[in-house]
Amino acid sequence: MPKEFADPMYNYIVHGFNPGSCFTAVLANDFRRAIGASHPNNTVEAFKALADWIEECMPPETKGSYNNVEVWCNLPEQTRRSILADYEIILTEAEEIWMALQGKPTNEPQLY
Repeated sequence: MPKEFADPMYNYIVHGFNPGSCFTAVLANDFRRAIGASHPNNTVEAFKALADWIEECMPPETKGSYNNVEVWCNLPEQTRRSILADYEIILTEAEEIWMALQGKPTNEPQLY
């Protein structure tokens, strides 16, 4: 996915922050609205890459409709983390602690 899309997607998927009107529309499969809300510099190729990444990498709970996006944003942090850990998008808390105790970095997900 384009690097400039990574921060909003990271903040949405990990922290449950509203990704904004354009990315919310993309996540909800409403590309007509997404293009209308898009920054003029965004390209069709960038949207294709984003759509591919969403399809390949994001859990189904995070996408597919406006309702799914709203529910994801309103989930408790622990519930969201549990889902992401189940899909191996982030480490579990136990894995993070174990890596920290071993002196290994607990890097954030690489979204781009």
